[in-house]
Amino acid sequence: MCGSLAQDFCYAALRLGDVICNRQSIAIQERERERERRVSWVVGRGRLTSSRIGPAVRSLQHCHLPQNWVEKMNDQTVAAKDIGGGIVGTLVRFSWRCSACVSGLVALVAGALYWKQDSLLYFPTIGGVPRHPSQNPRRYRSPSEHDVPFETHMIKCEDGVTIHSWLLYHPSSSNNKEIPTIIFFHGNAGNIGLRLPNAVQMYHYLQANIWLVEYRGFGDSDDAVVNEKGLKLDAEAVLKYAHDQNNTMSNVNVEKLFVFGRSLGGAVAFHMAKFAQVSKYPLAGVLVENTFVSISTMVDHLMPYIAPLKSLVLRIGWNSGEIAPTINTPTMFLAGAQDTLVPHGHMLELFTRMKNSKTDNLVRMHVVKNGTHNETWMQGGKAYWVAIKRFLHDVLSAEENNDGRAVTKNGTGVFQRKTSTSTTECTEASSSVTNESIEVSMGSNDGEDAAGMISSVGNFMGMAREATRSVAAGRGVNPSAPSKKKE
Repeated sequence: MCGSLAQDFCYAALRLGDVICNRQSIAIQERERERERRVSWVVGRGRLTSSRIGPAVRSLQHCHLPQNWVEKMNDQTVAAKDIGGGIVGTLVRFSWRCSACVSGLVALVAGALYWKQDSLLYFPTIGGVPRHPSQNPRRYRSPSEHDVPFETHMIKCEDGVTIHSWLLYHPSSSNNKEIPTIIFFHGNAGNIGLRLPNAVQMYHYLQANIWLVEYRGFGDSDDAVVNEKGLKLDAEAVLKYAHDQNNTMSNVNVEKLFVFGRSLGGAVAFHMAKFAQVSKYPLAGVLVENTFVSISTMVDHLMPYIAPLKSLVLRIGWNSGEIAPTINTPTMFLAGAQDTLVPHGHMLELFTRMKNSKTDNLVRMHVVKNGTHNETWMQGGKAYWVAIKRFLHDVLSAEENNDGRAVTKNGTGVFQRKTSTSTTECTEASSSVTNESIEVSMGSNDGEDAAGMISSVGNFMGMAREATRSVAAGRGVNPSAPSKKKE
């Protein structure tokens, strides 16, 4: 009996032990599954990086987990490392390709700017405007269409290139050596025929010879490469030709030689003044209109996104800002305050640099308040021409007072740091700034000038046509005569 009870007790104890062990095993398994679920969720969400999985697994190995679970974690670690490495590698390759594309694009733009920058500045032909003056519309082919006597001069430059020019000589210059001659350097586009209306106005209003010069590659000049070096040679050749005793020019007094330049022509004029000063050629005065300090500063204005590259690719200088303070020749600045192509500040900067320089010479500025880049000469009205003629008069009078001595040398002339500025409105035609010695005749319609016609002008050729009408009206010619181009 006792043996049977003992056996039953032992059996019950064994069963109880089995139940307890089974429950402990089930609890351990539940804990293992929970840990596995949590680690898998962290890895899936990217919170456990490949660099952290390894230490995490090694720390879990000390928790006496089952071997199969540890092996599974090791597999997940390898997979996570592969995934992380793939993402990083893809990002690196993408970044490298983007950098290569950007670098290639920058190099392409820089190369194009370096090799093609001259073609971005000089335009012998533009739009529907022909290269040669003979191909222009009527009234823009030759000075003879304006009943102005002229001579054609072909000038050979130092490098063998020949450039074309027209000398519009005033009838009174044949017996009056006091008539000044103005060399006219045009802008960066088109031939000199398109400048005839402006030149004819100068001819009549200033009572001067006008010498229109065409750069190489432009108009009837030789078809040569157009660049800064070449245009500087053109300017030097013109001055040498003027002082060559064997030239075919008639009725030109080289002691009364002025140079005028508009826009790009202003930079060419400054170079001529510098060359004249170094080479000891006499030059009476310089007139510049709406020109720039330098091409470098123009890049900042016109192409600001390219400006950081200009030190690497810019080959064109035309640095008038450096030349202006060194010039000891009387200089006049004609500026349009509403110039949007060359900011008005460029002219103010050039004027200020020359005014504050150590040279003793006459420096003047005339501002047309509503003047724009190409139209200032039309918009300035009578006061514009009066300002120019007064400048010419004062320079030539100073030469006479000094018995022919240079008026710009320190202490020998009347121009002891004399600077002045004047301003006109677009439609101003007041005679209050005139005097008997410099009166400018504007024809029978004294109160009407070219500025009144600007509103109908839509393009460069239109401006030239309207200027021609103004000159014709001033000379008493019927603007509707058959010889004029029909509108």
